[in-house]
Amino acid sequence: MKAVRGVIIAGLVALGAVVAWAQDPLAVLTEIQVKRGKVEVKPTGQPDWQTPKPLLSLRVGDQVRVGGEGRAVLVFTGGRGTQLVTQSNSPFTVQAGAGQGTSDRAKAVLGNVTNFLLGQQREKTYQSLSVRSVRAQPPLILAPRETRVLPGAVAFEWAGSDRLKYQVRLLGPQGAVVWEQSDVERRAIAYPTSAPKLTPGARYTWELSTREHGVQKASFEVASAADATRVNDSLGVLTPAGAGGYPPATLALMRAGLLFQETLYADARRELVQAIAASPEEATLHLLLGHVYDRTGLKQLAANEFDEAEALAAPRP
Repeated sequence: MKAVRGVIIAGLVALGAVVAWAQDPLAVLTEIQVKRGKVEVKPTGQPDWQTPKPLLSLRVGDQVRVGGEGRAVLVFTGGRGTQLVTQSNSPFTVQAGAGQGTSDRAKAVLGNVTNFLLGQQREKTYQSLSVRSVRAQPPLILAPRETRVLPGAVAFEWAGSDRLKYQVRLLGPQGAVVWEQSDVERRAIAYPTSAPKLTPGARYTWELSTREHGVQKASFEVASAADATRVNDSLGVLTPAGAGGYPPATLALMRAGLLFQETLYADARRELVQAIAASPEEATLHLLLGHVYDRTGLKQLAANEFDEAEALAAPRP
């Protein structure tokens, strides 16, 4: 009798493990291209095909179907590689153990970022704000603001009229002026190598001012040398050489995800803006950029990016 009970208990434990495995996400949808095509998913147990949202989590038995010239990219958890789905291999069914292997060094970085991306799908719980005339708006600091930055990679960026002249000033932890530049046009300004070196761990404030609109301020903190080394080592994995088989847009998304995790929002924004310039119709890039803007207090820009992500992922007429 004891032996029978033992077999039953072991069977229940095994069944529970299988159920849990089936419920845990095994992949995340990192690219959705629906121009001249379509991408659909059918969750296991559901009768109908559905339009997926960017960064949708996929589980055992979920299916991905692609039509026309559409394409989808899945990134598997645990650093187990990617899967490209096109019309030629559609429908694709997510299965336990799927995906290609990667080196042990890469698995930790890739797995960590993939787990982060699994939690970034966003339901529309916000309302787009009304937009005033650009002429009526004062300049807007974009980056860096409420973020950490990597030493040696600081660039000051803002939105505003091209007809205005701007002054940029950097204030140190004690409020003294560290560096300034006057009468500049609206463009990104890299902190020059000839200026005083920024102190790791210190918090700085920069000011953007115009004669017409006064002064705006934003703060940032310089990452420690140890943190910068660790982050740069991880970014070295998220390259074509370090993560073979990952498409460029997915790699950019994962690099930005890593930077976001490290509260390096200005660096994440820069990575995403560059990636969007190369892949303007990739919804997931816009979605994560919306999260960056939301985290740094730029609510209108965040809403715009969330709307853009939703529109790009929607079926085309």
